[in-house]
Amino acid sequence: MMRRLSRLAPRSTSTERLAPRRTRAYNFASSQYNAAFGDLPPVDRDKLRKDAIAYCERFDAQKWYDDPVATCIAGKPVESGESGPTYDNFGRENGIVLHGDIDGLLDHLRDFDGVRDQRTSVRSVERALFTDHAAALIGNQTLDFGKQDGVTEIEEALEASEVERRLVDQLLDDEERGVLCIERAPVLVACVSNFSNFLDLSRKTLRNLECGIPVVVLSRTGSTTQYPYRWYQLLIEEMARHGVDTKYASFASVSLEKQIELCRALGDASPLHITSSRQTALNCNASHNNVIASTGGPNTMVVAGALDGATGALLRDSATIEHAGQCTALRVAVLDARHVAPDAVHEALRGAAAPATATD
Repeated sequence: MMRRLSRLAPRSTSTERLAPRRTRAYNFASSQYNAAFGDLPPVDRDKLRKDAIAYCERFDAQKWYDDPVATCIAGKPVESGESGPTYDNFGRENGIVLHGDIDGLLDHLRDFDGVRDQRTSVRSVERALFTDHAAALIGNQTLDFGKQDGVTEIEEALEASEVERRLVDQLLDDEERGVLCIERAPVLVACVSNFSNFLDLSRKTLRNLECGIPVVVLSRTGSTTQYPYRWYQLLIEEMARHGVDTKYASFASVSLEKQIELCRALGDASPLHITSSRQTALNCNASHNNVIASTGGPNTMVVAGALDGATGALLRDSATIEHAGQCTALRVAVLDARHVAPDAVHEALRGAAAPATATD
């Protein structure tokens, strides 16, 4: 019986003989799952912001022309293919891309033999990415996308990844005990224009690498092609430094048609992870049967009781974190009219509410 793990990269197949009755999906609403939350690391936002500004100020724009985006197999660039310009989020040219083929990637991924658990070394890689290279991650994303909350993204990555690592510990421990068996077919990770450093590249790539699963990062085919590739380059640099075989991570700088061809060639055992609109997810599913998509939705906050200062600040910050619908910000707030007057909501949105703290 196949059990797909929602929001967790590795897929698992149960080895238990189940009675013919409805059963709960692996780890869903369990005490084990709940135990993974809490006790998160502190984050120095001021240092992140200061270092990112310094990175942007010394950035050499010529680098993205001299070192073009390219297909990389096990970290090694394929220096061939059709050359063309890349564009930032506002349509301004900002570098060069080489669009290649998928034959070399398929040859590399065929009959892939790897280890089953490389948590220790991959976590050293992750630590370096989000400390030593945090300024570059924020800076490259800002330069390519024009995004201003890369600091928030790194903060979320450091906190959420702590929880996800605990979940991977549980997963691999359960595999060791024979509770389940992880499918280790190659995984395809598509990038979005914003939040790729955390939602797509970090979360989906690193968690799979921990379990010994090879990953292919798919290039963006429109704008903001540069910064996901620079993330990949940093990943390969740190994998080599910390003893993780770079064969586990490849990058496909190919057209959309070639990406679809790659999905079909790898088959349904290989999932495609994507963060997208519902329509894009449906389009992907039309050409590949194993799509795990995080799609846009009306994020909702339900407040039971009074709207105190801390909760009001969280409501305001989430609802106004970013403009133009480019973020998974709060869209709907459900409040109890018996306890919350309309004026209290207006005051919270104007900033009259006290700021939330970590303990809140």
